[in-house]
Amino acid sequence: MFSQFLSIFLGLLSLVILPATAQLVQGGFLAPGDSLKKLFPHERNIYLPGGGFTFYEGAHGEFKGKILPGPPLNSLESDIDTLLTSTLMGVNIRPQLLSIDTYFETSNERYYLTFDRQQEGYVRVLSDSYPGWVSLDEIRTKGFILISWVDFYGKSKGNQIHPIDKVAPVRMSPNTKASIIETADELYSEITTLGTCNGSFCKVEVVRYNNPYDPTKPKEKNISKKYKGWIQIIDEMGQPLVALNDHAE
Repeated sequence: MFSQFLSIFLGLLSLVILPATAQLVQGGFLAPGDSLKKLFPHERNIYLPGGGFTFYEGAHGEFKGKILPGPPLNSLESDIDTLLTSTLMGVNIRPQLLSIDTYFETSNERYYLTFDRQQEGYVRVLSDSYPGWVSLDEIRTKGFILISWVDFYGKSKGNQIHPIDKVAPVRMSPNTKASIIETADELYSEITTLGTCNGSFCKVEVVRYNNPYDPTKPKEKNISKKYKGWIQIIDEMGQPLVALNDHAE
């Protein structure tokens, strides 16, 4: 009797727990896979396949348009940098240049198409202008992969990051309700990833420096505290809460 009750209880518990863990919204960007990287310039380039990406009104929805590399065919600009341009066109969209501000930029002017949702084998792109959905099958077929913000910022050991909002709580465990060890700030805290992530959090090591910082002393002499904890990498909408330090990108 007790074993039956335990089985029922565990079954009900799983129904409560599983949806909560599955609700993590992951954003990120589309990047060329290893076999494709060597075919692209390593700098000053928007990373799109030759035939672009087709996007739809929704997951499994109607055709909406295409995102293509290069300027529109009717472009009259003769001095345009074709590697740093892309074109949006569709059924109800006149061919137009997409600003490079549409893309996520890393060092050496490399630009990536971002996504903010995943659903039924599709990812949503261009959410700020002409939101549409690109098939994961097409992404993979064209040699591209998805890189989530959590993976990009936190799963590589040694990344130096800073909070976009200038300050961020560093917690005892990967949970928004966990105790705060200390609040790290971008001016006096050096935050380095340790390569371990759990949900929307990644583990970091923080070096806090004296405030005010004494430039007459060596860097090591200005350290006031070192500690490890967990920092939230993405918010509830799947968007990044941190960025790489400029010299680390």
